[in-house]
Amino acid sequence: MSLSVGFIGLGNMGRPMAHNLLDAGFPLTLFNRTAARADALRQAGAGWADSPCAVAEQSDVVLSILADDAALRAVALGENGQGVLSGLGSGGVHVDMSTVSPDVSREVASCYRERGVDFVAAPVFGRPEAAAAAKLWVCPAGPPAAIDRCRPLFEALGQGVIVVGEDPHLANVLKLVGNFFIISAIETLSEALTLAEKGGLQSATVMELVGALLPVPLADVADTHLRAAFARGRGDLDWGALATVVREMAGLDPGTDEPSDRTRGSAR
Repeated sequence: MSLSVGFIGLGNMGRPMAHNLLDAGFPLTLFNRTAARADALRQAGAGWADSPCAVAEQSDVVLSILADDAALRAVALGENGQGVLSGLGSGGVHVDMSTVSPDVSREVASCYRERGVDFVAAPVFGRPEAAAAAKLWVCPAGPPAAIDRCRPLFEALGQGVIVVGEDPHLANVLKLVGNFFIISAIETLSEALTLAEKGGLQSATVMELVGALLPVPLADVADTHLRAAFARGRGDLDWGALATVVREMAGLDPGTDEPSDRTRGSAR
């Protein structure tokens, strides 16, 4: 018999993921802080519950993908008995797929163990486009039996499953490591292509040479550049905002639709 599934968090990643589960035939019950985000899914046959606790009461497995540590605490542990933990029955599983800190994952997992129910951390790698195409990489960590039980859900969401271990917080460590590799590579590539352009070399020529770009310890530099991009109003550019700051530092146009600092005159 198919698992009954709860889904909490219908942002840019969550909505396409929930659609894929519904398309795969899983009975789905939804909760989201902004109820209107569930309208299309409800029209497609998903159910609705008024709280994370109510979702858990109706589900064998609850999946969540949330914004940050505070959101996970609120959904999982809740207030006045309205969290997922309060609603999970015997054998219930909560799988959190958010990008959160290992510390909060460890904290939540401990609370679940005390209640005798399972918590699995399963962050994903992939952008919303990959979520919509069911091409995510899912990286679960938690009790092996719980992971095995949830594997059909993971397979409906992604192109591969990488089991990290039995301690849920290890999956969140892996997510941080993966993000570090990605952001370091973007920072390095941004600097390299900017250097090429400053010297009059076409970026396409450089890319022919780049077969494997090794990340180096640039986390602090990348963090500084991301913060600078955010301060310039480029928070919607994702990690590509790194390149705009590197270009500006070299005296080039940032490569966005906004005017560069050099054309703003006394505006700054």
